[in-house]
Amino acid sequence: MVENLPDLDEGEHVRTHCPVCGGVSTFTVSNLAGRIVYNCYKAGCGIRGKRDVLVSSNFLKTTYQTSCSSGAKGSFIFPDHWSVYLPPKMIRYAEKNNVDISKIQLYHDVRLNRAVFPIGTCDAVGRSLGKSRNKWHRYASTGLPFIVPNGDPVYVVEDAASACAVSKYGTGFALLGTNLSEILLDILKKYPHIIVCLDRDASAKAIQMKLKLSQFTKTEVRLLDVDPKENPEGVL
Repeated sequence: MVENLPDLDEGEHVRTHCPVCGGVSTFTVSNLAGRIVYNCYKAGCGIRGKRDVLVSSNFLKTTYQTSCSSGAKGSFIFPDHWSVYLPPKMIRYAEKNNVDISKIQLYHDVRLNRAVFPIGTCDAVGRSLGKSRNKWHRYASTGLPFIVPNGDPVYVVEDAASACAVSKYGTGFALLGTNLSEILLDILKKYPHIIVCLDRDASAKAIQMKLKLSQFTKTEVRLLDVDPKENPEGVL
């Protein structure tokens, strides 16, 4: 293990002198979506390794910006009836579902009475706080996931509240459903370690996801008996 590696942003790559053998410009370091990869190309040395680091907000911002510009259908502007003031009913909902409102930026959709989980700046998903035919409402048609970054591993769950709940143990990644679209696959395969966490009723879909994702990155499956937002420790 090589210590004191340079602090790189996602996608950044540097070539420098090897700290082990002293080779001139033979040592490379890259940050690949939260994984630091280093390697010396000098014959007789060959030191190499990798180290997981926190997936930063910069990676998340870049992911959303790129996907928004390429996948969004038209522009999306946060409505005026979204409020940063969270009413008591929404705070109770957050507490009950292990959503830490001190760490997650949420809004209250006053008109539709929903807890709003923003997806970058181009989409959002809202959970009804009252009686509604549909528990969840998608505000735009980007097909993007809701992500709460917190390093490795990435826990793939169904809904935004569950992603918030499991983010204390790693990155929470909400599919906003149970299907793995091409957009979601393209984002997930950038991460070094993924754990698919779906209900046992969706075991067939979970296994299919593992087969697809394991072609690109380390992937595990955990079939849950309890909803992760009710018992986030269940993903461990």
